[in-house]
Amino acid sequence: MPESDKLNNKLAELKLQEEEKATQQLAQKLNLPYVNLILAPISTEALSTIKPEESRKGQVIIFQKENNQLAVGCVDYHNQETQKIINQLKSRNQIKVFIISPHSFQYAHSLYPKIKISTAPISGQISLSSEADFELQEKINSIDQIKKTIDQITQNQIDISELFKVILTGALVNNASDIHLEAQASQIDIRYRIDGLLHLIYSLPTKFYHLLDQRIKLLSKMKLNLENVAQDGRFTIKTKNEEIEVRVSTIPGNYGDSIVMRILDPKAINLQLEDLGIRDDLYQILKKEIEQPTGMIITTGPTGSGKTTLLYTILKKKFSPEIKTITLENPIEYHLSGITQTQIEKSYAGEKNNYNFASGLRAILRQDPDIIMVGEIRDKETAQTAVQAALTGHLVISTIHTNDAAGAIPRFINFGIDSATLASALRLIIAQRLVRRVCPFCQEEYQPSQDELAEIKKATENLPADIKPNLENITLRRGKGCPKCNQTGYKGRIGIFELIPITKTMEKVIISNPNHYQIQQQANQEKMTTMYQDGILKVVQGVTTLDEVKRVTGDIH
Repeated sequence: MPESDKLNNKLAELKLQEEEKATQQLAQKLNLPYVNLILAPISTEALSTIKPEESRKGQVIIFQKENNQLAVGCVDYHNQETQKIINQLKSRNQIKVFIISPHSFQYAHSLYPKIKISTAPISGQISLSSEADFELQEKINSIDQIKKTIDQITQNQIDISELFKVILTGALVNNASDIHLEAQASQIDIRYRIDGLLHLIYSLPTKFYHLLDQRIKLLSKMKLNLENVAQDGRFTIKTKNEEIEVRVSTIPGNYGDSIVMRILDPKAINLQLEDLGIRDDLYQILKKEIEQPTGMIITTGPTGSGKTTLLYTILKKKFSPEIKTITLENPIEYHLSGITQTQIEKSYAGEKNNYNFASGLRAILRQDPDIIMVGEIRDKETAQTAVQAALTGHLVISTIHTNDAAGAIPRFINFGIDSATLASALRLIIAQRLVRRVCPFCQEEYQPSQDELAEIKKATENLPADIKPNLENITLRRGKGCPKCNQTGYKGRIGIFELIPITKTMEKVIISNPNHYQIQQQANQEKMTTMYQDGILKVVQGVTTLDEVKRVTGDIH
């Protein structure tokens, strides 16, 4: 290319940059958002909302559409023709107005001839099933590869749809449970939660924030015209072999919304009870209790400890055409065939919620269920109704937030549940956590240090003989770190558990209005193994590491 052409191209590029900068300043002055349509995804279905002649006359572009929500770009907000179009659109739709540059308008308007051959608009679903998508999955199989790919995309004129596909594909390939997009003062941090821990994937320039924010909200069917308000939505990722639900949550932050996308991988509930890491002796206890037709089974643990997976796995185990099962969830995370799943209403400020855990549970009892799954017991009314359901011919399974199994009983008593009634209703309490597995691709055996061996001996000295490990000449396993595990030494997770079956002796203790210590003491007398001890047994087996068990159990051992 001649030097004169290079110079002219450079001058034209600088002129466009100045135009976009001036448009941004105008948007700030008008207190309206700015968008560069050359970088943003444009739906040709949205474009066709108004005729090209009308668009040209008012210099207005409708670039995204989801039901009756429109994203509208205009060059001159106060122009009479512009206002005429905006007012017409407002009468039939919810609209969000963006300020765009003349160059943006010309580019978007040039797409009108392509309307007839356009691809499908955003409709709550994104496809990752093309040949190019498969190649991308092969390419970005580690965090380092994701970073390199995003580097390549952002160095060119960015396609926000392509960037978003890379973010989603990277999360799926690396088995992330959540994607976090966090707007900071000078960048947007992209983080994945992998095996329970967050990893910084990339820091994008802030200029990409609004593009990603709008893309995700449109896809998730959120309202574009709501700002400084928390919103929830969801969309579906369609791959070659399955459809994966993504639950989206946004909350307002200092520099823009914090966006979290929870990936609800259906493979998570394809597990059997035997696959969750429950020891055989504990499995026999659990199996016996879930075979009972009435009573209450409670799981405890913090968010992300595997409670939902356990509940769904129990429901699958119990499924039969002869049994009516109804769930009450917030929200429905996975869809189970043959089971009636219901979801509580989300209430906003000043609104009355007519279907919450308490009212929903009362309604379910009128539906002649055999098994009831309640997503969470968090208040007195729900606790009372759940206990009564367990006493009147139903098997109730639910969760409650306590640190360990013993803490569930005082929690119910604090809700005002009569201790004698509680003792009759409860059948089993399960506490659990998830620990990371040693990476099978880079694992190595090693001899434990004296301190490690002493800690293992102390944790196992009081275990029953049938599960007490032989510690002579033991070797442990750890991961060295490799590309397969993103240099962490861990890949995948497994549960550690403690179970308190409600024996006749434990019933008597519950009736006496016990505190946490008294429940723990009785459970120990009945040879309960704690989550920490269960974790130590998995350390001895080479499944996980001592550091990991201590990290997850903290002070509760």
